[in-house]
Amino acid sequence: MTTPDDRQRRIPGVKYRPVTRYRPETTTINGVPETEQVPYTAWEPVPPRDWDALILRGATVTAIGVSLLAVTSTAASIGGLLHKLIPGAIAYGVACIFSVAWLVCQALEYLARLEPERATKARRVGWLFLLVSMGSVAAFGVDKGQAVAGAVGALVDLIAKGLCVLVLEQYAVPLSRGVAYWLRRRKEKLTADAAATAHRGRLDRVEAYNRAVYGDAELAATQAITTAAEPPVLQPGPAVSGQGTLLPGQVEPAPTAPAPAAPPPAPVAAPTPPVADTSGQSVTVSAPPPAPVPPPVTDTTSTGGAAKPLHVAGEQPGIAPTIRDVLADTPDISDADLVAAVQKVVGDRLNLADTVVRTRRRIEKKKAS
Repeated sequence: MTTPDDRQRRIPGVKYRPVTRYRPETTTINGVPETEQVPYTAWEPVPPRDWDALILRGATVTAIGVSLLAVTSTAASIGGLLHKLIPGAIAYGVACIFSVAWLVCQALEYLARLEPERATKARRVGWLFLLVSMGSVAAFGVDKGQAVAGAVGALVDLIAKGLCVLVLEQYAVPLSRGVAYWLRRRKEKLTADAAATAHRGRLDRVEAYNRAVYGDAELAATQAITTAAEPPVLQPGPAVSGQGTLLPGQVEPAPTAPAPAAPPPAPVAAPTPPVADTSGQSVTVSAPPPAPVPPPVTDTTSTGGAAKPLHVAGEQPGIAPTIRDVLADTPDISDADLVAAVQKVVGDRLNLADTVVRTRRRIEKKKAS
């Protein structure tokens, strides 16, 4: 139904069509409102027919139909040729490959329509497969003594290929250099993000599996060993004035380790001026002796008698190297003494005792093997 307020002013020359729409109507009884959707008829303008879209849609459907007929014709011809060598069902199934191959290349060329370099590869391979298919159909005609019929049958694939190329060109929009570069960079970044996410997911799954199988303590011990085994990273120092660029033929000298810094000299006592005595005689007061230099940290738990420095001051000690040093001096040291010796060097850490015991077993097992 229609109401006066729904009437629209119509434009001359424009077609209209009736459509059913709904409006809410509220009925209130005893202060309780209820709303329902009431249908009504309205007129809306009909858009003009898009003949370009209809023609392109019809051409696409025609190209698909011709391609299917070409596949059927080629499969029948090549299947009859292969039927002499292999069973019929297999022969006709294999014959479909000749036409399907260049159709797949045509589809890949369509997917790469915005990247001319990739589309060129699919286009060239597609034409190669088409020539193989046409040659096979012509060979079937020669085998049957109908060379002309074989040549005409070979042209079916060529016609189908031509229609597909012309139709797909209507969907391929040429891009300018700047737009193509922007699109390629965006695809590169998105592809890199997807690859990094997938790779990180695989690493997380491996880590979760190792943690569930071997436990947190074993992973902590393994990480400590691998961290201690990593070589230190040498940071490049500032350029020294006077050193120019190497000439051709010159070899850069190998870097040498810096000489150890000399120990600081002991402080010299400053001379003390004489103190005048009340009796008129001068009395000289001597300065206190300088403080002794503290010795390096040594392992006092060794039963071998000789104390050996466990690490050089300034370096970050590791658990595995410390255990190797202690075991080299006292192979029969107990686990408790070994834990105490390592704790003096590396400090108190979480699960240090378990890590030291496992690392010792691993080191002794490697030595025994």
